[in-house]
Amino acid sequence: MKEVLSQNKVKYAYVDICESVGSLKKFLTIRDTAEEYAEIRQNHRAGIPMIVIDDKVILIEGPEHMQALINEYGLCEE
Repeated sequence: MKEVLSQNKVKYAYVDICESVGSLKKFLTIRDTAEEYAEIRQNHRAGIPMIVIDDKVILIEGPEHMQALINEYGLCEE
């Protein structure tokens, strides 16, 4: 997804959850509490990748979905 964001000149903060225990804990807090992750939790899946836009947690379903979100939320830098 980083490629799609970069190609569209979207400013974002990339967090590698394997980079530190703190980053992993932040992700797990979202995954374990966000309603958007209910199905993910039920099916014992990880739920990666995901993006947070205006405090809304969105699970990314592929490059096309990421592009649609960029367009929907007007994330492109002109």
